[in-house]
Amino acid sequence: MRGETLLPEAAGAIAAQRVGLRNNPSMLALRGKSVLVTGAASGIGRASAVRFAREGARVIVTDVADARGAECAAAIGGEYERLDVASPDAWRALARGLGDRPQPLAVAHLNAGVRLGAPAIVDVSDAEYERILGANLGGVFYGMRALVPLLEAAGGGAIIVTASLAALQALPQDPCYAMTKHAVAGLVRSVAGELGRRGISVNAICPAIVDTGFLEGRRAELEAAGLVVMEPEEVAGGVMAILESGESGRCFVQHPGRDPVAYEFSPA
Repeated sequence: MRGETLLPEAAGAIAAQRVGLRNNPSMLALRGKSVLVTGAASGIGRASAVRFAREGARVIVTDVADARGAECAAAIGGEYERLDVASPDAWRALARGLGDRPQPLAVAHLNAGVRLGAPAIVDVSDAEYERILGANLGGVFYGMRALVPLLEAAGGGAIIVTASLAALQALPQDPCYAMTKHAVAGLVRSVAGELGRRGISVNAICPAIVDTGFLEGRRAELEAAGLVVMEPEEVAGGVMAILESGESGRCFVQHPGRDPVAYEFSPA
């Protein structure tokens, strides 16, 4: 993918940060540490929670689907916390509770999101607009703001955000979803220098079509059209690969059967 151009001061900060992060064992040594996953009751979030538990982490499963979230936590030996990611007060309360726990927070996977499926912008109601902004963008911003102090206090760590290919290209089928994912990609790229100085990496994973609730039972239709649908477990594997890469401030594209690849933005 094509070369990325950064302002000189930003490029220098991120380059220095990457060197330091490669030597930061907190990103990889998860046994005995806590990992937080939002939207973990199903789909990518659940697969990610399972994978983190397999790596020895104490996983904090968060969602608003209480029954499924609690079941996921029980299945992996983790714990469930109800969390409305669109609520800054809920994030503040969660962060206070996490700060009192013996296991330091090592990784936050900010995964929760929603779609509208409204192709015509004139059909989007105020309530729908606020809903998708709150979940997809607020859930990332509020999450970073609340968790960065905990990660820094623990000696560093990592944040990974579930974006989408819609963060990097047009999505006429759901322009508001594309809008929020573009915003998330910009946030990840823009805060990398600051977070790097705090010992924290931040990246986004941008998968192609994944078999989650967003498909609404259309997998067979999509595959009949020649599209390949990924399993959530494949994306969870991509999350681990990104965490182990030592990179920060990048948007990693993941296609079926391939490792995640850092997307190189066009020069300004």
